Amino acid sequence: MIWLGTFVTTEDALKNYESKKLEFEELVMAKSAKNGQISEKFDQESCVTDEFEEKSSMSVDENTNTSNGVEESDEELMMGLG
Repeated sequence: MIWLGTFVTTEDALKNYESKKLEFEELVMAKSAKNGQISEKFDQESCVTDEFEEKSSMSVDENTNTSNGVEESDEELMMGLG
């Protein structure tokens, strides 16, 4: 396992991940070429990259604590009035 660091934003994490991914692919291809094997280009995207892109583009619904646009107080909920 390789520690890539701690990042403030998902964009920073994604940039670092992509950089290390390319570096790793180059090392693998160089090793394959050195061993006399046919090197293949990595053409499949990583599932982790897809997850980062989905999470960074998702928005949060601001009305998650409301029901039909009307907020109920804790007291109403406890007494079953809501």
